[in-house]
Amino acid sequence: ANLGFAKTPEWNLMILSLGVNVANNSFNLEQYNRYNGTFLSAEDKQTIMNLIPDDGFNGSISANLIGLGVSWRNFAFTVSGRGTSDLFLPKDPIQAIFFGNEINDTVVLSGSDGNAFASVEFGLSYGRSIWKKTDYELFAGASVRVIRGLVNQEIKESEGEVITLETGVEGEADFLVRSAEGGLGYGIDLGLNLKYKENWTIGLSCLDLLNRINWNRNTKEKVYQVRIDSLLAENFDSDSLVIEESYSQPIVHFTTHLPLLLQAGVSYQLRKTILAFDLRQGQTSGMGQTTKTSASVGAEHQLYHWLNLRGGISLGENEGITIAQGLGINVGIYHLDLAIANQNGVWPTKSK
Repeated sequence: ANLGFAKTPEWNLMILSLGVNVANNSFNLEQYNRYNGTFLSAEDKQTIMNLIPDDGFNGSISANLIGLGVSWRNFAFTVSGRGTSDLFLPKDPIQAIFFGNEINDTVVLSGSDGNAFASVEFGLSYGRSIWKKTDYELFAGASVRVIRGLVNQEIKESEGEVITLETGVEGEADFLVRSAEGGLGYGIDLGLNLKYKENWTIGLSCLDLLNRINWNRNTKEKVYQVRIDSLLAENFDSDSLVIEESYSQPIVHFTTHLPLLLQAGVSYQLRKTILAFDLRQGQTSGMGQTTKTSASVGAEHQLYHWLNLRGGISLGENEGITIAQGLGINVGIYHLDLAIANQNGVWPTKSK
């Protein structure tokens, strides 16, 4: 939301802003490079299994892009895009792939989950001062976004199991995926900001407080079915023993909602340094967001009139500990901001 602070420039132009997040709950980059594409010994396989939590492997990738942002006085207009992809796999099937099954062992395939989403959004924001008294001033703002959905895919059902018998491997699995290739919707954000004197700022925002996307283009469900009957090593190549079926069918238009996010923060301005503390609480999960609380502390210091140094640490959500560093370069009316965040590690090769 554009809160329309009194001392902000009359107009601003943002040409490009891009943020990308790649994360998982098991491996850091160094471990991935060590094991990927190499022969795995029994010890290597056990090490990999020990890195995966008991509830399974979770990986995600998300990106946020602001292609254009223009603000004038109390108004702002933005053209942005976002995309997310999440995948969850139970640990049992991974264990079976590495070590195989013993007689009468059952591998549960249920619980797999995943989704992918992409959209382009056009937002209009307005903010202004709504109350002022002595050293206090309260600002309020709101943003209304038109959301053009590009892609939506989601695993709606996953169930099945594989059992190893003396007569061979038997089992079945069913997966139902719902998808769409276009939709239209809206989103509304609200924000409040209280300034005390020239030093303190307290903020509260609610992102996607009201929202919905009606998916109405090429909506369909696709069903994947796998049947295994008495599969042995000597007849592994027999097509009749493993039956794979898949079919898709058009479905009626459907509606989805973006996850609601609450944010609160406080900052203190010193002469050349800003200290900040933030809390994030997702009210619903999905699309790269969880319902776990995260807390962040950070600082920005103006080293020179053209160079700002930034750093911070965050705890919570799915990332555990996240350490971030960045800098801001200011040359005349031009500003360039760069930052990197490492999850569960100080260096990129140690992060997940």
